[in-house]
Amino acid sequence: MCCHDDDALDLPPAVIEMLARYRRMRAEQGVGWGEEAFPDMFRWARFSRLGPAFAEFSASGDWAGAVRAAVGDEVPPGLALVTVGADGALTARTGPRRPVVRGATVQVDVVVDSAADCDLVVIVDGVEVPVPAGGAGLRTVDATGPVLVTCGTARCTVDAVVPTAAATLRLVSPHGARWSVTDATDGAWFAEGVPAKWDSDDRPFFHTDPGAVEMRVPAGPLHVVAARGIEFARQEFDVEPAAGDAVTVEYDPVRRFDPAADGWYGADLHVHLNYSGDHVLEPADAVRMQRGEGLALMHLTAGNLGGALVYDLELLEATAGADLQAGDALVRSGLEFRNPLLGHVHGLGLTGVPELRYTGEEGTDHPWDWPPNSAACGQMRDLGAVTTYAHPVFAPGDDPDDLFRPFRMVEARELVADAALGLVDAVELVSCFDDRGALVLYHHLLSCGLRLAATAGTDTFLSFARGPAPASNPPGWGRMYAQLWDAPLSTAAFTDAVRAGRTVVTNGPWLTLDVDGHGPGAVLDRRPGERVAVRARVEGSGVEQLVLYGPDGVLASGTGELEHELTVDDGLWLAAAAHGGSDPHTVGAPVFAHTTPVYVDVDGRRVARAASARWCLGLLDGLQGLAAEQGRFDPGEKERQFGDLVAVLDRARSFYQEVS
Repeated sequence: MCCHDDDALDLPPAVIEMLARYRRMRAEQGVGWGEEAFPDMFRWARFSRLGPAFAEFSASGDWAGAVRAAVGDEVPPGLALVTVGADGALTARTGPRRPVVRGATVQVDVVVDSAADCDLVVIVDGVEVPVPAGGAGLRTVDATGPVLVTCGTARCTVDAVVPTAAATLRLVSPHGARWSVTDATDGAWFAEGVPAKWDSDDRPFFHTDPGAVEMRVPAGPLHVVAARGIEFARQEFDVEPAAGDAVTVEYDPVRRFDPAADGWYGADLHVHLNYSGDHVLEPADAVRMQRGEGLALMHLTAGNLGGALVYDLELLEATAGADLQAGDALVRSGLEFRNPLLGHVHGLGLTGVPELRYTGEEGTDHPWDWPPNSAACGQMRDLGAVTTYAHPVFAPGDDPDDLFRPFRMVEARELVADAALGLVDAVELVSCFDDRGALVLYHHLLSCGLRLAATAGTDTFLSFARGPAPASNPPGWGRMYAQLWDAPLSTAAFTDAVRAGRTVVTNGPWLTLDVDGHGPGAVLDRRPGERVAVRARVEGSGVEQLVLYGPDGVLASGTGELEHELTVDDGLWLAAAAHGGSDPHTVGAPVFAHTTPVYVDVDGRRVARAASARWCLGLLDGLQGLAAEQGRFDPGEKERQFGDLVAVLDRARSFYQEVS
């Protein structure tokens, strides 16, 4: 498909048919379209009180009790609690009713709490909701009025909305923006024709193209928040249109910092366009969100979720090798290869479609944890892509066992082996999982002499209205910046930068690093006893500590700007990082930024820390034990398939043994 430097995204016939098929699936199957076994956690992702429920569940282990605690004694607006008594009777409690205007709907969470000693099916607004004995069920309704709930012969009515006179809200932004519009009950309002979304903190948002958009809203107090990614200051407005009146909110954002002035451009390398969920989206929807976040490159990764369907595969097949450009927005289709035991890898810059797309999924044509991920990395490399292990660590600690529980999740377990074999270019240091755990793993790999770029991928599911966790956050809430120098904006320029390590990752602040006049990715050769001068600087709010890291840990720390000199005796790496707490410009994560290191070789020798090598060897042993116990291999070919993985691990062991 040709690239067009205009606002039109012409779609090939195969992609148009793909989207039509997805819409039919969505109409027939609902929110879990495309999946035979849609995870319950994804259904509960639509629950507006999911955060408090998960916090309570972590402490108690009782999901139904956690839901009751999250609802509370005083039911909040937009929620109804329907109780099924032991005798099957239904009672309903609702919070303050939310306003609804003619022709619009308001989302209402109907939570069903059962005291019955048997499993039930409760009908909410005409849809069956399974409710386990003594448990809870959920149905999120787009309500215009009362909602009928039945269970057998019992019935009750949920009355959670109130008809209200309408007004008009006009939103104006010169470059596109992310908007949040809420009424006096915190109810969300959205412009027509754009996906309705909520972030991990349950804040509603939608994106608009450059220019003006009008939307119908209830008359009365409204709170409007406008934002445009992390480079621009957000702004809040309070307006109160009367019935039939129109009010205008203009947002012309002020820059917080300007990386592009020095040749740095932002990218989100891990975004899913369609991934089941609430919506079926076109690439133009992704571009609207991308512009609204001020993001130069968005990597739309095709991938399976839990079955055989590889979402957006036809988009990859039709556009492989080509950048899709609309104005200042650059989109590239790629692949996320997924194995739930060994880890997920995505490839940016594919010129074709790899044969391997996923493994280890029961009920599919690829049920075995074979071949090893190294084969998928090799295929992507052969097709011109840079390979990045996604969301590497779920837990925050330095305990290697954290990578091995739960045993079939998404941690980057084979990363330690594939990096040693030279098959990996980068690691998602900012991701949807714990950045602290990723930092520990990354630093150990660097201290073994491996040169991996720090990248960022949010794993955002654009087609999900809510959750799970940060999956419905806006794209680019975490992003990688690549220094492209004077190269035109293109995927090729980004892949060159990743291979060279000219990258910085962040979820809020802007971070720079200079070592003897050189930036991230540079390799310096020094003699023993020579000194190097380091300067790091951070801009943006929410930063509590600026840190200079090396192979032996923290070398210096401060705030704002940091200068440090050190004498080099052995090879080392030097990287800057910024740490903080919460900040309005950082969505759903503690403030964090990190550079790819500057590498300092001494008499041509790379850094080699024996302690880190032993740590990595321990991970290889742990992975071999886990695969022997929990791996899925063809019973008739188990020895050969498991042996292929062991061979990869043994080759990696040889690398780390030389370091140690």
